[in-house]
Amino acid sequence: MRGRQVRSFLVVLGITALVWLAMAMSESREYNLPVKVRFSGYDAKRYAVARIDTSLTLKVEATGFNAMFYSLRREPPTVQLDMNSELVYRYVRRRGEVTDLYRSVAVNDLSSQISTQLDAIGIHYVGSAKDSLQLVLNERASRTYIPDLGDLRINFSDGYGLYGEPQVTPGTVTLYGPRDVLDTIERVCVKPVVLNKVLQSGTFVVSLDASWRQVGDVYSSVDAVSVYIPVKRFIERRFTVPVTVDDADSTHALRLYPDHVEIDVWVAQDELASVSADRFTVSASYDDILSGLQRLKLRVSRFPRNVRIRSVNPKEIEYVIIK
Repeated sequence: MRGRQVRSFLVVLGITALVWLAMAMSESREYNLPVKVRFSGYDAKRYAVARIDTSLTLKVEATGFNAMFYSLRREPPTVQLDMNSELVYRYVRRRGEVTDLYRSVAVNDLSSQISTQLDAIGIHYVGSAKDSLQLVLNERASRTYIPDLGDLRINFSDGYGLYGEPQVTPGTVTLYGPRDVLDTIERVCVKPVVLNKVLQSGTFVVSLDASWRQVGDVYSSVDAVSVYIPVKRFIERRFTVPVTVDDADSTHALRLYPDHVEIDVWVAQDELASVSADRFTVSASYDDILSGLQRLKLRVSRFPRNVRIRSVNPKEIEYVIIK
């Protein structure tokens, strides 16, 4: 009988202790909570981190259950701080031109950011044992380049061709790194790429050749560029054009053999009506005659911008001076 009473007493005592513990653990109290600090919002390519605060002990209000859960975690919770927000966009330039950026951020100014993030995990922010956080950045030297498309090969479908110039976005690429290393990098080019059977205008994303990374601690503002390639269908047409002689001596008449040549051109299909023979000029230089050359080389000195010259036949002509 007495044994049953003892067991009953122990059961009641255990239940009471559990209820008391649950009530105690459910109450909110102040604790010290270590957190990791992660900064974002600064250009990690343009700046190298010289000094950074990566941890912070916060005074928080939480239930015993939450406090126990976070004290047993292998990794402390992380607070993400945006260095581009209005509250922390304060810095002092130092050392004149090549600078360090010194950003000292008052923790009190970050209370709204910290509270929002801690509220999401059931913890209320009270204060901090530390007044401020520091982020010191070294500004890397920079050099700007126009992307070189020399390694981009475009093979058009039959009857199609480039109409105008490819347009690159962004138009410039900036490299960041040590000045002596940047001085050795002459160009920034795209990786070798072949585009086959292109028959319509379009934008292609082309990666940059990052071989310059092998020469030092260098970072690029972008890793790829967009190339817009204007394309049209072309029709081949032939025009017969008279030959003229530039700066000819008016006291001597010239007879040219032949005095007309044929020009084969490509014209965009939708612009055929705007192209005619009178929009072309084929000429020779009178200086070649004065030099005693027997045959004069021809050049197309005037032609519509929207055509492509395929051939001139013949390329050279003979002449006779009539005195």
